[in-house]
Amino acid sequence: MNQYCIAFILLVVKMTNTQAQSVSTLYAFNQPQGPAISKAAPTNPKAAEKPFYIKAYGYYSLLTPGTSINYDVIQTQISLPNSFKATRTNLGAGPRAGLGIGFILSDFINVGVDADLLLGKSVETNVNVFTGNSNTFTNYNITSTTTLNVLSIIPNITFKALSRPAYYIYNRLGLVGGIVLDYKQVNRTIQTPNRGAITTSESTSEYTNNSLAIGYQAALGVQFRLSQSIRAFAEIVAYNQSFKPREVQNTSMSTTSGKTTTSNSSVSYKDNGDYLATPTEFPTFNVAINSVGVGAGFLFRL
Repeated sequence: MNQYCIAFILLVVKMTNTQAQSVSTLYAFNQPQGPAISKAAPTNPKAAEKPFYIKAYGYYSLLTPGTSINYDVIQTQISLPNSFKATRTNLGAGPRAGLGIGFILSDFINVGVDADLLLGKSVETNVNVFTGNSNTFTNYNITSTTTLNVLSIIPNITFKALSRPAYYIYNRLGLVGGIVLDYKQVNRTIQTPNRGAITTSESTSEYTNNSLAIGYQAALGVQFRLSQSIRAFAEIVAYNQSFKPREVQNTSMSTTSGKTTTSNSSVSYKDNGDYLATPTEFPTFNVAINSVGVGAGFLFRL
């Protein structure tokens, strides 16, 4: 009897263990699986900035070193000496405006070509003097206005000196080749004698066949990032240019007591010539249009 009881108990224990294992296995199989851990999607790398750019800028000259100095001359009475004073404006002064294209070679070097127009500022001088003696004299009041416009092409290279994410400091060097669009001087004279009629005259000297205005450009500037594709910049720029006039056409008109006379003449400027030649030949001369000023503009990455 005891043997049967012991065998029955062992059978029950075995069946209980078997059922427990089956339930455990079934429970584990039916349990909801945890969310699969997906691999993080690769982030898109930041789009590379495009290497081409265009820019637009303005410039204004503050100094004109090395250019010809002009003077006003004043004599208030025939018995007083002449006094002279240098004018504030010389050739090369005034605004420029330009456009440029470029290519970014590396993180430190850009190359490009600019085209700018020297709008210039008129150079005005005044001469007010007397000739003769205290009994018979004439007062001459001569106002002279000189204008100059030059279109320049400037291949250049830019070196980044200090680069930060929001800005960088750079210097630029370029060669300048300019076409003289207009170089002209207009003189207006009022001739007033102490006796007799007043004579007014106007003469125009228009320089033509000018050589190229050759020189160089140097700049130091800073560029700021405004957006992914737009930049702003400010710089100090120095221009050194000069050219040689080859010919001048002179036209004059004079009026006295209602009678007007006109005349025309021309002069050729040569490296080698003859003062007695016809038309008149004079030695050539150099016209400097240097300037140092400030510029600013916008750059657009393409």
